[in-house]
Amino acid sequence: MAITRLNNNSITSVTALPSGIDVGKIGQVVQVTKTDSSTLTLATGTLTTVLTANITPTATSSKILVSYVLHVGQQTNQAYPYSTIRRNGTDIFRADAIGSRQRSTSSYGGFSDNASIQFSGVHTQEFLDSPNSSSQQTYTVNCGGYDGRTFYINIPNDNATAHASSTSTLTLIEVLA
Repeated sequence: MAITRLNNNSITSVTALPSGIDVGKIGQVVQVTKTDSSTLTLATGTLTTVLTANITPTATSSKILVSYVLHVGQQTNQAYPYSTIRRNGTDIFRADAIGSRQRSTSSYGGFSDNASIQFSGVHTQEFLDSPNSSSQQTYTVNCGGYDGRTFYINIPNDNATAHASSTSTLTLIEVLA
Protein backbone atom coordinates (compact mmCIF):
# COMPACT_ATOMS: atom_id res chain seq x y z
CA MET A 1 0.00 0.00 0.00
CA ALA A 2 1.44 3.35 -1.01
CA ILE A 3 1.77 6.23 1.41
CA THR A 4 -0.19 9.31 0.35
CA ARG A 5 0.18 12.99 1.18
CA LEU A 6 -1.70 16.13 0.36
CA ASN A 7 0.15 18.61 -1.81
CA ASN A 8 -1.73 21.66 -3.08
CA ASN A 9 -5.05 19.81 -2.86
CA SER A 10 -3.77 16.87 -4.87
CA ILE A 11 -2.83 13.40 -3.73
CA THR A 12 0.57 12.02 -4.66
CA SER A 13 1.69 8.42 -4.17
CA VAL A 14 4.98 7.71 -2.45
CA THR A 15 6.26 4.38 -3.71
CA ALA A 16 9.61 4.22 -1.89
CA LEU A 17 11.40 5.71 1.08
CA PRO A 18 14.09 8.31 0.43
CA SER A 19 17.55 6.87 -0.19
CA GLY A 20 19.68 6.25 2.89
CA ILE A 21 16.84 5.05 5.12
CA ASP A 22 17.44 1.43 6.12
CA VAL A 23 14.36 -0.28 7.48
CA GLY A 24 15.94 -3.72 7.99
CA LYS A 25 14.62 -6.99 6.70
CA ILE A 26 13.49 -10.24 8.24
CA GLY A 27 15.14 -13.30 6.71
CA GLN A 28 13.36 -16.11 8.54
CA VAL A 29 11.50 -16.91 11.74
CA VAL A 30 11.81 -20.13 13.73
CA GLN A 31 9.66 -20.86 16.78
CA VAL A 32 9.44 -23.85 19.10
CA THR A 33 6.83 -24.34 21.78
CA LYS A 34 6.66 -26.47 24.88
CA THR A 35 3.11 -27.38 25.79
CA ASP A 36 3.80 -30.21 28.23
CA SER A 37 5.13 -29.81 31.78
CA SER A 38 8.43 -30.80 33.36
CA THR A 39 9.63 -31.25 36.92
CA LEU A 40 13.23 -30.18 37.52
CA THR A 41 15.40 -30.81 40.57
CA LEU A 42 18.86 -29.38 39.99
CA ALA A 43 21.92 -28.90 42.13
CA THR A 44 23.37 -25.40 42.35
CA GLY A 45 25.25 -24.59 39.15
CA THR A 46 23.61 -27.41 37.15
CA LEU A 47 21.55 -26.51 34.09
CA THR A 48 19.05 -28.47 32.03
CA THR A 49 17.82 -27.55 28.54
CA VAL A 50 14.12 -26.74 28.33
CA LEU A 51 13.76 -25.26 24.82
CA THR A 52 15.91 -25.78 21.69
CA ALA A 53 15.68 -24.19 18.22
CA ASN A 54 18.00 -24.26 15.20
CA ILE A 55 18.48 -21.57 12.58
CA THR A 56 20.89 -21.23 9.67
CA PRO A 57 21.63 -17.56 8.94
CA THR A 58 21.68 -16.65 5.25
CA ALA A 59 24.78 -14.46 5.69
CA THR A 60 27.56 -13.94 8.23
CA SER A 61 26.34 -10.35 8.67
CA SER A 62 22.88 -11.49 9.84
CA LYS A 63 21.82 -10.98 13.44
CA ILE A 64 19.49 -13.31 15.32
CA LEU A 65 16.85 -11.87 17.65
CA VAL A 66 16.38 -14.47 20.38
CA SER A 67 13.18 -14.16 22.40
CA TYR A 68 11.71 -16.52 24.95
CA VAL A 69 8.84 -16.87 27.40
CA LEU A 70 9.28 -19.54 30.06
CA HIS A 71 6.64 -20.31 32.71
CA VAL A 72 8.20 -21.57 35.95
CA GLY A 73 6.59 -22.55 39.25
CA GLN A 74 7.82 -23.85 42.55
CA GLN A 75 6.05 -25.73 45.32
CA THR A 76 7.95 -24.21 48.21
CA ASN A 77 10.02 -21.10 48.71
CA GLN A 78 13.76 -20.84 48.16
CA ALA A 79 13.95 -22.75 44.86
CA TYR A 80 15.18 -19.60 43.05
CA PRO A 81 14.90 -20.85 39.45
CA TYR A 82 16.85 -19.02 36.76
CA SER A 83 17.30 -19.32 33.01
CA THR A 84 20.06 -18.71 30.47
CA ILE A 85 20.36 -18.39 26.70
CA ARG A 86 23.03 -20.44 24.97
CA ARG A 87 24.24 -20.58 21.39
CA ASN A 88 25.95 -23.85 20.43
CA GLY A 89 26.42 -24.73 24.10
CA THR A 90 27.92 -21.42 25.24
CA ASP A 91 26.12 -18.77 27.33
CA ILE A 92 25.69 -15.67 25.20
CA PHE A 93 23.68 -13.33 27.41
CA ARG A 94 23.88 -13.39 31.20
CA ALA A 95 24.65 -11.16 34.15
CA ASP A 96 28.14 -10.27 35.28
CA ALA A 97 29.62 -12.26 38.16
CA ILE A 98 28.63 -10.88 41.56
CA GLY A 99 30.30 -12.78 44.37
CA SER A 100 29.36 -16.46 44.35
CA ARG A 101 25.93 -15.93 42.77
CA GLN A 102 24.88 -17.94 39.73
CA ARG A 103 24.97 -15.93 36.50
CA SER A 104 21.72 -15.94 34.54
CA THR A 105 19.73 -14.24 31.81
CA SER A 106 16.51 -14.13 33.86
CA SER A 107 15.58 -15.22 37.37
CA TYR A 108 13.06 -14.89 40.15
CA GLY A 109 12.51 -16.28 43.58
CA GLY A 110 10.64 -15.80 46.75
CA PHE A 111 11.26 -16.31 50.40
CA SER A 112 8.89 -16.82 53.27
CA ASP A 113 9.00 -18.36 56.73
CA ASN A 114 6.14 -20.57 55.53
CA ALA A 115 7.73 -23.34 53.44
CA SER A 116 4.39 -24.25 51.84
CA ILE A 117 3.99 -20.95 50.03
CA GLN A 118 3.96 -21.42 46.26
CA PHE A 119 5.61 -19.06 43.83
CA SER A 120 5.28 -18.90 40.08
CA GLY A 121 6.67 -16.56 37.52
CA VAL A 122 7.45 -15.94 33.91
CA HIS A 123 10.97 -15.64 32.58
CA THR A 124 11.02 -13.46 29.47
CA GLN A 125 13.97 -12.08 27.62
CA GLU A 126 15.13 -10.78 24.25
CA PHE A 127 18.67 -10.58 22.98
CA LEU A 128 20.03 -9.55 19.57
CA ASP A 129 22.87 -11.96 18.85
CA SER A 130 25.60 -11.68 16.22
CA PRO A 131 26.77 -15.24 15.49
CA ASN A 132 29.01 -14.07 12.57
CA SER A 133 28.32 -17.33 10.77
CA SER A 134 26.23 -18.76 7.97
CA SER A 135 26.33 -22.25 9.54
CA GLN A 136 23.48 -23.73 11.57
CA GLN A 137 23.20 -22.22 15.04
CA THR A 138 21.54 -24.04 17.95
CA TYR A 139 19.94 -21.82 20.59
CA THR A 140 18.74 -23.19 23.91
CA VAL A 141 16.96 -21.88 26.97
CA ASN A 142 18.35 -23.62 30.02
CA CYS A 143 17.10 -23.68 33.60
CA GLY A 144 18.97 -23.88 36.85
CA GLY A 145 17.99 -23.93 40.49
CA TYR A 146 19.42 -23.85 43.95
CA ASP A 147 20.58 -26.65 46.23
CA GLY A 148 18.55 -29.49 44.69
CA ARG A 149 15.19 -27.76 45.13
CA THR A 150 12.30 -28.69 42.83
CA PHE A 151 10.55 -26.42 40.35
CA TYR A 152 8.18 -26.91 37.42
CA ILE A 153 7.97 -25.81 33.80
CA ASN A 154 4.50 -24.75 32.52
CA ILE A 155 2.63 -25.31 35.79
CA PRO A 156 2.63 -23.10 38.91
CA ASN A 157 3.38 -26.03 41.22
CA ASP A 158 3.03 -29.81 41.43
CA ASN A 159 -0.76 -29.61 41.88
CA ALA A 160 -1.64 -29.14 38.20
CA THR A 161 -5.37 -29.70 38.77
CA ALA A 162 -5.70 -26.63 41.00
CA HIS A 163 -4.02 -24.22 38.58
CA ALA A 164 -4.02 -23.70 34.82
CA SER A 165 -1.09 -25.00 32.81
CA SER A 166 0.86 -22.73 30.46
CA THR A 167 3.01 -22.86 27.34
CA SER A 168 6.58 -21.70 26.80
CA THR A 169 8.17 -20.53 23.55
CA LEU A 170 11.57 -19.81 22.02
CA THR A 171 11.55 -17.62 18.89
CA LEU A 172 14.51 -16.89 16.59
CA ILE A 173 14.24 -14.08 14.03
CA GLU A 174 16.95 -13.53 11.46
CA VAL A 175 17.56 -9.81 10.88
CA LEU A 176 19.34 -9.23 7.59
CA ALA A 177 22.04 -6.56 7.33
